[in-house]
Amino acid sequence: MATAPQAPGQRPGQQPDPDLQTGIQYLRAGWFDRAEPLFRAAHTRYGDRPDLLHFLAVCLSQRGALGEAADLWRKAIARDPKEAMLTFNLGIVTRRMGLLDEAAKNFRDTIRRAPTHVEARLALAGVHIDQGKFTAAERELVEVASNLDRAIEHPDGANLRPVQARTRNMLGHVLYRLTHYGPAIEVLDMALNDAGEDAGRRAQILGDRALALNGLGHHDEAIAEAGKALALAPENGSINHVMGFVLYFAGKVSDALPPIQKALDLGFTPALRTLALAQAAAGKTDDAVATLQRAIRQNPRDRDAVLQLSLLHIEKEQFEPALAALDPYLKAMPDDIRALNNRGLALRGLKRFEEAQRSLKRASRLATDDPFVLTNLGRVLVDLGRAAEALPLHEHALRVLPGHAALLTHYGICLLTLGNKDRARETLDAALAADPDSQEALAARTSVDA
Repeated sequence: MATAPQAPGQRPGQQPDPDLQTGIQYLRAGWFDRAEPLFRAAHTRYGDRPDLLHFLAVCLSQRGALGEAADLWRKAIARDPKEAMLTFNLGIVTRRMGLLDEAAKNFRDTIRRAPTHVEARLALAGVHIDQGKFTAAERELVEVASNLDRAIEHPDGANLRPVQARTRNMLGHVLYRLTHYGPAIEVLDMALNDAGEDAGRRAQILGDRALALNGLGHHDEAIAEAGKALALAPENGSINHVMGFVLYFAGKVSDALPPIQKALDLGFTPALRTLALAQAAAGKTDDAVATLQRAIRQNPRDRDAVLQLSLLHIEKEQFEPALAALDPYLKAMPDDIRALNNRGLALRGLKRFEEAQRSLKRASRLATDDPFVLTNLGRVLVDLGRAAEALPLHEHALRVLPGHAALLTHYGICLLTLGNKDRARETLDAALAADPDSQEALAARTSVDA
């Protein structure tokens, strides 16, 4: 968080107050507990000056009084609306409070006031990642990386390489989350070049590279890459989690548990989600549910934990518990596409088809090309006896993700409902070719010739 020894709103040539001057020196030294009473004393004498509000807010935020700090920064912005540093700091603290929409607005305001504010752009991309808006994060990061590339070409631009390494590291991670694994590796390779000898940054980049290799199914390479990352940062919770994650997906569940546990011991709570995956794979569904509920208690807006828990319940046909996991989250995050999709699946399982349609329709408006939302909305329309309306949705889904077994199955069932047995037979045969173990496709294919 910016502590900024130059006071915003301070008039040129103004003689600083002794308390303010000493308080700023304490801030520079990181002695926030000593600085706070001095700023309070200055505030009592001079009132709501933006600089005093800012410095006092920094102290409050450092001791965890985030709400009070945010209120002071809002008050400072009202008095000095052109100062970018104030909106940037408010963005930082509101993000820490979980007020992601407000944080995004604050970072956008910062960028409007200071278009070259790289940290604000990276922070905005970080909020997009927190919200699961990976496409928006990608756009922001691509622009930052392009601007930095141009700036690095200038004679004094070499000092920007660490920022470029961080930017490309974030972009590589976003591309991984978007399942663009090959492009992610290309960007992460460039990030390694930018990182130079920075061991911490190199470890993080190698960790994300391991995740992308894992996504490509190159599990042995992913494990080796995670090992390189751990050699550089053995006490990093995130990197230990990466090792556990890639081991789990390599089918080495028992080997995955020690690094997952170490990640948790180091305070990396997202590892709870991977622990739950391992527990579910071992048939310990109740333990997996308890682990995910623990993650959600620690962070009610843990999107991935909510989605994972709801899907676990849906797979077990426990539709009411799935809704119980989703509904509180959706009250806070009503536009989360994946959560709306899962809610539609749970409502469909309860045969509450009209409600399921509304949830999936909302998701489809927010993400017009999401193949899973489209196919699930189509399934509900078939349930409602509106297969003709469902048909173009299934066709759209398959244009986005051709050859996907589940999408082919749902399309085949829709065709069969409409009486088109020949196309249904062909489509379901393709689904079984893509996934010979699909019981849903097999049952539908059997009914074609019944």
